[in-house]
Amino acid sequence: MRKTVAIVDDDPAALAALGGLVDALGYRPLCFADPADFLASDWARSIDVLVADIRLRDFSGIVLHRRLRALGLDVPTILVTAYPDEATSQRALRAGFHGYLAKPVVPEELLACLRRATGQGGPT
Repeated sequence: MRKTVAIVDDDPAALAALGGLVDALGYRPLCFADPADFLASDWARSIDVLVADIRLRDFSGIVLHRRLRALGLDVPTILVTAYPDEATSQRALRAGFHGYLAKPVVPEELLACLRRATGQGGPT
């Protein structure tokens, strides 16, 4: 059974691209344009990995991750951003995020993060 990856990005083109890439890498993508919609969904409690943009309309991917933890959900999270910087990358990785990727996302880098986040050598 494929692992489920929720993707939260308020840019429709980026959301579609990430969804297609996650699917092509062998994972099951669930795409959300609004972090509040994701949190309100039943999926928030059953995903294997979260891929979230750092800069979302309502709140950041970092805040989204914190809200999941406040609900008692320790979901491995990979951050993506169109505005990468080394300091933020280091802080995110030290804080326990499973990846910090620049857009456009390099497929091999995303796959490595997904494998690390799921604790597996592949997407099964």
